[in-house]
Amino acid sequence: MKLDMAGVSVMLAMPTHRDIPAGTVASLLATQDLLTVKRVPFEVQLQVGNSLVTHARSKIAHTFLQSDKSLLFWVDSDIEWKAADFLRLCALATKMDVVGGAYPAKKDPITFFLDPSSGGEIESNEYGCLKIGGWGMGFTVVTRRVIEALADKSPKLKFNGVDEPIAHIFRCDEHNGYARGEDMAFFADAKDLGFEAFLDPSITLGHIGSKTYTASIADMLRPIEGESDGTS
Repeated sequence: MKLDMAGVSVMLAMPTHRDIPAGTVASLLATQDLLTVKRVPFEVQLQVGNSLVTHARSKIAHTFLQSDKSLLFWVDSDIEWKAADFLRLCALATKMDVVGGAYPAKKDPITFFLDPSSGGEIESNEYGCLKIGGWGMGFTVVTRRVIEALADKSPKLKFNGVDEPIAHIFRCDEHNGYARGEDMAFFADAKDLGFEAFLDPSITLGHIGSKTYTASIADMLRPIEGESDGTS
């Protein structure tokens, strides 16, 4: 895949309220090295110690909007990834506004966090990515225009540690009888604004728990029952 990455810059955003596992740190360091070699401007934004992930994500989104970066890349603090896959998604984001990889739940047998509305025939685009309603967004990149559009429609609230009211973009809600987490609500809000979300099935991620659960969704693409906030 050859895509023009001229002008691409990225903020790696990692909300965390716990120690970061060694596997995640190793992935982060390898990614920093690769982005430096490829001369892709980047910065890492950690939101440390905030147990409310919706608040942490909204604060990071505000920091992103104040920056000069073109992409906001969400990475959960218990994910292992390949630096090349991080760069691949940044390249794909020049063609898609929301694109990511799916990680398995921390349980056996292996299953993935997918929006139940993603069942049935799933459309694939020219880049081999699948148009899906949503997934656990712990390895997902979005363009600036998505965050700007969501900020414009979101309530402006004051948060501890922030001097001015900011857009509270991320939320949890109820939908069709399910308690919906901030990840699925995000995808729904983006879709309501006309943005489509695509999943790259070629990416294999590790989800670190009592062991590292590693799998590619290409091997077992199927939605789980109900909706999840992607944190289990």
